Amino acid sequence: MSKVLLIAPPFYRLLGSHYNGLHLGIAYICAVLQQHGHQATVYNADYLDTSEYLNQKQLFDNYQSYKAILQNVSDPLWEVEIRDKIAGFAPDFVGIAMMTANFKAAKIVAGIARSINKDIRIVAGGAHPTLDPEGTIAEKEFDYVVRGEGEFAFLELAENKADETIKGLSYKKNGRIIHNEDRPFIKDLDVLPYPSRDSFLNDTKYLDVGHIITGRGCPFSCAYCGSPALWHRTARFRSVANVIGELEYLKKNYQSSTIHFADDTFTMKKNRAKEICQQIIDRSLNIDWLCDTRADCLDKELINLMKKAGCIRIKIGVESGSNRVLKAINKGETKEQVRQAVNWIKEAGLPLTVYFMTGFPQETNEDLKQTIEFARELEADYYSLSVLAPYYGTKLWKDLEKAGKTVNKEHWEYFYHQSQEMIVNGNLDPALISQFWALNDTPAGEKKRV
Repeated sequence: MSKVLLIAPPFYRLLGSHYNGLHLGIAYICAVLQQHGHQATVYNADYLDTSEYLNQKQLFDNYQSYKAILQNVSDPLWEVEIRDKIAGFAPDFVGIAMMTANFKAAKIVAGIARSINKDIRIVAGGAHPTLDPEGTIAEKEFDYVVRGEGEFAFLELAENKADETIKGLSYKKNGRIIHNEDRPFIKDLDVLPYPSRDSFLNDTKYLDVGHIITGRGCPFSCAYCGSPALWHRTARFRSVANVIGELEYLKKNYQSSTIHFADDTFTMKKNRAKEICQQIIDRSLNIDWLCDTRADCLDKELINLMKKAGCIRIKIGVESGSNRVLKAINKGETKEQVRQAVNWIKEAGLPLTVYFMTGFPQETNEDLKQTIEFARELEADYYSLSVLAPYYGTKLWKDLEKAGKTVNKEHWEYFYHQSQEMIVNGNLDPALISQFWALNDTPAGEKKRV
């Protein structure tokens, strides 16, 4: 039996906020390890005992404090809280869930683990290591990178299988970096246990355990998104019966929790989404839930059924108010489709979150003006506003490289959507960018995570 500590490094806490949601990737790995007799637990280092969140403009404004804490490895967050958690559990393996923006935080956490016990085996996994395994495993802090879905690769590591036999594993041997062959995607997601929701080193008063996925992957090809590179434009789905089983489990065991469908596009298959909604109604689950989706994956009948099934908010990625920009970034939908979907949502009486982004290389001041005007026109209940972050492996990243644009890989910690370093389009009027951020100052821009 191995002792495994799975860590979500701090990110929002460094910006003065926090994230109390369930990290599904490591929660699934934890469940698989426990199912096979290993002692595994999750530590969310981004958790705080509060339900208040900052909005995106406030995160943007806290950028300097974010940089400062990343440069101060003696800060109590690192040297007291995180060190004590790792030392107290005394793991054989530390698994670290990494996105691009918390790359540096992950390295700090890994360094702390190494200083506690040089024999701890440190594993990096998640979106960024999958897209840049060479750059990640080259860092001295990491012993292994698990590429892609991590449940069974990590299980084989914990069971001390020979490194060279583990598909999807990258590692170092005799000074060389070795990338084993890719691990195929899990064909039947129903074989996975429900993600672990009861194995945390954190206090859990405000832990939001209601996150659930009904499928993995995305068939769309948005230029700014990592999904095409991560999932190869494929999507797999759990059976409706399996999804409903987890909802019933959550209803029985976590009655106060709101359900967050964390799929990239919950209504990607509209008929399937309708079937899930109908099952929720027929079984009288009486749950509150919200989801992310696209305007072109909605229709009036579906929205009304979602409302009847307990949906309390729909979140739509709009990105731009310029059809020219939407075409340039391969969004695959138009303002007119967004406008129609928003009208249906409002007719149903459902609250709405809209996601907008600025800083695209092709974007002009006129495009940004159209975005601001369109955002105001939609009169959403919540706005989630971002500056473009050209993540490694995306089409946008590759286009910038081809164009000879400087993208600083030495500072992955700058790559997030409220970073002051990420205004890659220097031709945009700063006054217009300020107007864009000011949408957070409307009643819709209250201090809630959106």
